[in-house]
Formats: sequence, structure tokens, C-alpha cells
Amino acid sequence: MPALRTSPVRVVPLGGLGEIGLNLLVVECAQHAIIIDAGVMFPEERGLGIGRLLPEISYLEQAHLQIDAIILTHAHEDHIGALPYLLRKFPAPVYGTDITLAFVRRSLSEEGPVGATLHSLRATVELQGGPFVVEPVRVTHSTPDSVALAIRTPAGLIVHTGDFKIDSAPVDGVRFDTEHFARLGEEGVELLLSDSTNAELEGHSGSESSLKPILSTLIRQTRRRFFFSSFSSHLHRIRQLAEAAHEAGRYVVPLGRRMMESVRLGIETGQLNLPPGTFIERAEAEFLEPRRLAFLASGSQGEPLSALAKLANDTQPLVRIEEGDVVVLSSRFIPGNERTIHTVINSLYKRGAQVLYDPLAPVHVSGHARRDELREMIRLVRPRHFVPIHGEYRHLVLHRALAINSGIAERNCFLLEDGDTLVMNSGETRRGNSVSAGRIVEDGEALGDPSLIRERRALAQEGTVIAIVALSARTGKIVAGPHLLSRGVVSGDGASSHMSRARNEIVERLRVLDEYGRSDGAQIRDEMLRALRRYFSSSIGKRPIILPYVMEV
Repeated sequence: MPALRTSPVRVVPLGGLGEIGLNLLVVECAQHAIIIDAGVMFPEERGLGIGRLLPEISYLEQAHLQIDAIILTHAHEDHIGALPYLLRKFPAPVYGTDITLAFVRRSLSEEGPVGATLHSLRATVELQGGPFVVEPVRVTHSTPDSVALAIRTPAGLIVHTGDFKIDSAPVDGVRFDTEHFARLGEEGVELLLSDSTNAELEGHSGSESSLKPILSTLIRQTRRRFFFSSFSSHLHRIRQLAEAAHEAGRYVVPLGRRMMESVRLGIETGQLNLPPGTFIERAEAEFLEPRRLAFLASGSQGEPLSALAKLANDTQPLVRIEEGDVVVLSSRFIPGNERTIHTVINSLYKRGAQVLYDPLAPVHVSGHARRDELREMIRLVRPRHFVPIHGEYRHLVLHRALAINSGIAERNCFLLEDGDTLVMNSGETRRGNSVSAGRIVEDGEALGDPSLIRERRALAQEGTVIAIVALSARTGKIVAGPHLLSRGVVSGDGASSHMSRARNEIVERLRVLDEYGRSDGAQIRDEMLRALRRYFSSSIGKRPIILPYVMEV
């Protein structure tokens, strides 16, 4: 492809720059493209009937790109959860490491028939995707088999770190490949795209393996049952809990469909290589003493239907939280989930459990690099240009400042958000034109735009008023109404009085309208809407959802 050598390369983030989650990044050249990750995020407000948020990908449809590969850096939902949605529109080949693909297969099977061709990635083994040559590089993270990507393009070498930390003592013994990153730096890196999640935090993230002695001590000190909740994809953490429990003479009982499936995948892939009989089923636990049991529960983010939430609400079959049980939440509280997590914790306390979580106890280690590790990544690859990715806006700002302080020229450090683009061409890198980017709301089986969340929030906070009048089809005159029905707007003794005054407002507006001879259905609807908005705003300071109806009889 000689012509491609002079073609510009565009980097287009469609998710993950300005939020935690929703990660999806496009690298394109001459109508060819590769996609890195396809993740989801969860809405900050629970209880609105919204499942997940997906990246909006209308740009990919409008650009008519040939998607040569979808490449996944690791198995977390904020990097693979939107894959079924993406594949339905773009059935491109999918590449991931063995552990990542094991979780992808589970996700695809849950979503129904999705055409997908899955290919295994091996660290240091290159793959060709159109004009791009991609080389996976081993990194350490909270889930095993995670990789960064070295992408050789017609405009130069791009390094995408994925989610990473620099763990000197990883649980599985597979170390962060410092030497490989150093070689990339010697080759010459045109652009570094680097994880920003912990850009606020000084120091080093610490080793995942540091949890094992802490868990061992907690389990040995616990006289009754021990419950442990973390992300089901954190196989390293599950392994450490299971080892500590086994050494203390306890059986491990997975609770929750996701956790049970993750344990199965961990055993099949060799990540949970423990003595036979370490894991038992819930029904077997009924006959064992409390001090012989450790439970693995999904739901560390307070998910309403998770095993942990069911334990807190006393709806988990065959297992109940009792006085003296210990519950450990071993995960970061993702921003937006705090309220639901605290609700679960409060309910566990009410049932007599002792609940441990960071910062009450050192039971969590982050899977993301802190500032010392971010500096080390920059030192290793020595990029000419830099873009912080994977973080909220403040994380991106702080990471960019760190890169500048680490010696990268300020003019070469770009602060991008979803939909912004970077163009690389003939040794020059600059901002390009922005493209459409946003969020799609998953509402049961249907997909919608974020206005759905705003409408449901308004319904929950402000209530709704329905106004109905009947219009004669023959004369065009009002023959019945207005009738008002409200929900969640006013209550108590003043409710009927407010409805009566609101009705009078409508009657007066419609009388004036009739005097001027302008009383068609559309005008009547508009007048009812204006009258009710004005009344409720001025009388009670609320803006309910108002639904005016005109019926012809």
C-alpha cells in the first residue's frame, strides 16, 4: 500500500475521555480503521429503569470506514461490555488475550446471537489490521492477561497503554514488560495514549499480591462466616481469597450467576489453580459450620439484583447474614455508585455483620497506575506527543500537566474529550475537526438517547400532570373538561385546592382563546401547557411533566 505511507492517521476517541468507563477509541487511515475496546458505563442514578450506557457510534456509520479489527486490552466491562452492540453494526474480527476472550464469549452468549470471529492475542506477536501493525505488550492490572498496544501506522508509532499499573510482584508472576516499553522508546514513539484514572494520586499503586496476607489475617480472626465481594472479573483477587480461605480450612462458596461463571472460567483457564474441593456449591454449605465457610459474592458496586444486595435485603436463597459474620468489600467505589453501595452497607450492619471496606481497612488495591508509575511510563517510551485517556476531565488535566512536567513539550500535549480528533501526518500532529460522540441509553431491550434519563429524573423529582378536554368535532367547541390528573406533584390537604386553581387557570386561558375565535386542537393544547407550567412554577416552585390531550367527540 505505497499510497498509505503519506496518508494522515486520525485518532478518534468516542468514549472514555471525560468519564470513567465507556472506553472506545478509533485509529483510522485512508478509510481503514481499528477500534480499541468497546466498553459500557453505568448511570450515576439508579432506580430510573436504565441499565447501562453505551458509546454512541453514529460517526462510524457516517464515515463508512472499513473496520479491520476490534482489539480488546482486557476483560473489564468498561472495555468489553459494548462489544455485542458494536458487532451488530460492525461484524469485524475481534482480538483479545485468552482470558479476555473467555469473558467475551460469556458476554456474547448472554446477549443472544451475535456474529463474531474471535482471535487470540499473544504478547509480542504482531497482527495486521489494514495499514496498521499492532503488537500487544504485557502490562499488569487487576484482571489477568491485560495488554497495552504498540500500533505502527503510516504516521508513526502509537502506544496505547490500556488500563495498567506497574506491579513488581504480580499474583500470577507475569510482570509488566518494562524492557519492551523501553525498546519502543528507543524505536521512537510518536504518540502515547495513557491511562489517567489515578492521575490525582501521588506515589505508587502497590502490588495486588499485598492483599493475600491481609485476607489471611482477617479470615483467621473471623469466628463465623466470611463474605468477600469484588468484581467477578478480578480473578487475581478471587484466587488470593480462595487460597487464604483454603489455608484456613474454609470452603469457598460463589454466590451470584456472574461470580459462579467467573470461577468456572478461572478454573478452565488455569487462573484459579487450587486443590480440588476448594470451591463448593451453595447447597453444600448448609451442612457445614459457619467457621468452615467463605463466600464470594458479586455486587461490590451495590447492584440491586446482585448477590451482595440480596444478602443485605435477606432475599438470597439458602444464605442469610447473621450476627458476627464479616463482610469485606474489596473494590473502589466507582463515582456515582456511592449512594447504592452505602445503602447495601447500612443494611448489612443492620443484620449484625461487621463490614470492612477501604478506607476502614486495607482490603483493596487499585489496578491503575498512580503518578510515579505514570511518570515511569513516560520515561520508558519517551513520546513526542501525549494524550491522557481513561478518566474524568480533572484526571485528564492533571495527567497532561504531569506529562509536561516530565519533559514533553506543552504544545505536544493534547487535552481531548469524546468526539475530539487528533491528526498525525508527515511528522506533524494537530487537532482535527470534532465528530459526533455521546451516549446511548440501554432501556431493557431497547436503546435510546440520554433525554430518556432526563425525562425519568423529571418524573421522579417533579411529578406529572395530565390535562384532558373534549372538543366537538362538529362545532369545534369544548364540550367537556378540562379534567386534571396528577401524580407526584402535590399531596395532602392542599392537593385538591391546587388542582382546582390550576383548572381555573386553564378555563380562563381557553375563554380568552375562544373570544378571539382561535380554538383548534393544537392551540388548545398549547394554552393548557402554558397555563399549567405557569401555575405550578409560581405556586409551588415545581416544573412537572405536563401532558395535555384534546379529544374530538
